[in-house]
Amino acid sequence: MEKKKPALEHDITYLQDRIPLFVSVNCVACGSDNHSVWGEKMKFTYSECGECKTIFMNPRGDENLMGEFYKQSKNYAFWNKYIFPASDEIRKEKIFRPRANKTVGFCKKYGVKGGTMLEIGSAFGTYCEAVSDLKYFERIVAVEPTPGLAETCREKGIETFEQTIEDLEFKKESVDVVANFEVIEHLSNPKKFIQQSADLLRKGGIFICTCPSGTGLGTLVLKEQAKVVDHEHVNYFNGDSLSLVLAECGLETLEVSTPGELDAEMLYSEFKSNPEAFKTNSFFSHLFQNLNDTTLGEFQQFLKDNLLSSHLWIVARKV
Repeated sequence: MEKKKPALEHDITYLQDRIPLFVSVNCVACGSDNHSVWGEKMKFTYSECGECKTIFMNPRGDENLMGEFYKQSKNYAFWNKYIFPASDEIRKEKIFRPRANKTVGFCKKYGVKGGTMLEIGSAFGTYCEAVSDLKYFERIVAVEPTPGLAETCREKGIETFEQTIEDLEFKKESVDVVANFEVIEHLSNPKKFIQQSADLLRKGGIFICTCPSGTGLGTLVLKEQAKVVDHEHVNYFNGDSLSLVLAECGLETLEVSTPGELDAEMLYSEFKSNPEAFKTNSFFSHLFQNLNDTTLGEFQQFLKDNLLSSHLWIVARKV
């Protein structure tokens, strides 16, 4: 992770140099022009919608600019060459097998009996592998526009489309599950992405999405200083605002959850390394100065139960 810093800095500079080409937008969830500056970080500006509380980079790169950004990304190339291979097995066991099991659980719960599963933003292909191991779907397809990552998926024997969903040549109403994990926060036009995903689904098919929550603990306490706020995360939905977009695209929200495990621990680590960031927040200063394992665990459970964890899951069905 230390060695990837030059690659990360290259990517940040790439976007900073193109800020003059950025375009201003209204709320990416509800379309409202009632928004104000929420924060600034690394020369990028973020707005918060006064109606649905979505946070979004504004101005931002358009679809073409962001497409070129990901194709040239040195950071993603570094992950593909070094970090993903070194961590593939443990990530499969700790992250992707549970995701695959949840996917099949959603299918059984909502009446999707196998068929075709399409993952958008497949990266190293580990989720597709984990789903394949369960032998629930007849066809598993990876959509990955980054060339090096797409090649890795193909090398693993996964049917792969090296395209963005905007350019995807795939039959409409032919997919039973569209899954995307930590993708939608990167997209210049998330509503278009959701509509095109919905177009691929058969009636009754399900859409599974995870992303950072704009109303998670980190952004509520630290705002733009939260680590999740970075140069390539341009959308921070909440459960209500994302459900609104899904409904406009013909998708009925079935479940919203924030099942994160590390919010309290990560914020506590931030407090230990940078207590000055909390000096105006007497509640967290007191909490973290008097913390024990029981308090930490109970606080994290409170966040999960009340949709305040920073990691948002949403499941919807095509109607």
